[in-house]
Amino acid sequence: MKRLLLVLGLVCATCLVSCEDDEPKYDENGELIPAEKADPMKLVKGIGQYVLGIGGVALLLISVTKTFGGLSYPAARLSLTNLLRTNPNQAEMVARGMEGTFGEALGAAMKTAAMVGVPDPALIASTSLPTYDGIAQGIAARWGGLISKGKLYVVAVLGGFLIGLSSGGFPIISFLLALIAVGCFVRVFMYKGEIESTIVRARHELLPEADRAMASGRYVFPPPKK
Repeated sequence: MKRLLLVLGLVCATCLVSCEDDEPKYDENGELIPAEKADPMKLVKGIGQYVLGIGGVALLLISVTKTFGGLSYPAARLSLTNLLRTNPNQAEMVARGMEGTFGEALGAAMKTAAMVGVPDPALIASTSLPTYDGIAQGIAARWGGLISKGKLYVVAVLGGFLIGLSSGGFPIISFLLALIAVGCFVRVFMYKGEIESTIVRARHELLPEADRAMASGRYVFPPPKK
C-alpha cells in the first residue's frame, strides 16, 4: 500500500511539475516569451516536493481513517453496562468488536475469565484484571506506533514545503499539503489521548461490572473441554 501511494505521488508530482513548466508566459505587450531551457535541478526539486507532500499526506490520511466513527465513552459505557446486567455473553461479543478501544481489552478479559469455567468471583477477578491490563498496553502501543510514523510523515511533508521554498517563490500546494498533514497528525494524537483515557476509566467502571456479571450466574460459561 505504501509503495502504491508513493508511486501515485510520483505520478501526480510529475504531472504537476510538467504543467507548471509548460505554462506559457507573456511579456507586457502580450507577446509570447520563449521558453527557457529546463533546469534539471529545478525539475528534481519540483518532483521531490510533491512526492514528499502527496505521499506523506496520503499515509497520514490512512491513519486518520482509524479514528472515524468517533468514540463516545458515556454512550458505550451505558450500552455495555445494560448488556452486562441483562446479557453478559452478548456484552462480551460487542466489546470484542470494538477493536483499538477499551472494548477490545474488556472483551478479551471476559473471554479469558470464562476459561475459569465457574462463577467464582476471586478467580474471575484474578484472571480478568491482568488480561485487561495486558491488552490495554498493546492497544496503547499500537496507537503510539501510529503517532511515531505520523511524525515522520509530517516531517516528510514539511520537507517538501521547504524544498519548494528553496526553489524560489511560495509553494501554495506544498503549503496546503503541510497544513493538511499537521491537521491529520493532531487528529490522530488527540484520538490516541482519548483512547488511553477511556481505557483507564473502563478499568475502574466497566471491568468490575463485567466481573460481577460473570460471577452472578448470568454469564453462560463454555462447556469444559474433555
